Amino acid sequence: MVTDRELEILKVLWSRGKASVREVQEDLNKSAGPVAYSTVQTLLNIMEDKKGLVRHVVEGRTFIFIAKKSPERTIRELTQRFVDRVFDGALDRVMVALLDSNPPSPAEFDKLREMIDEAQRNLNAPKASEASTEPLPG
Repeated sequence: MVTDRELEILKVLWSRGKASVREVQEDLNKSAGPVAYSTVQTLLNIMEDKKGLVRHVVEGRTFIFIAKKSPERTIRELTQRFVDRVFDGALDRVMVALLDSNPPSPAEFDKLREMIDEAQRNLNAPKASEASTEPLPG
């Protein structure tokens, strides 16, 4: 499970591409409030050794950390875990909770409808593996 602070660190790494402990600390101090260098170092070590969220390369004598997964993939995985744990996988309950907590504007409703329509079209489209292998007439 990714903690709030680990997610903040991942956001720094995603925005920078790669960063030293000092660079992560500086960005966190600006965006999330004061955090000690040793705390950032410990968190990055846990994120690498125990959770597999980041990796490092050595440049000179400096460890440079890089997120192992893209933000999109990480968000997708975190969202799936959240939906499964909190809502027992019930997507309709998730949507009701979201709409109740932050009612969309008419423009946002339109955008949501477009996104749902697109998702439905993608589900109904034949997969490449399902496509016919017969040659086209011609």
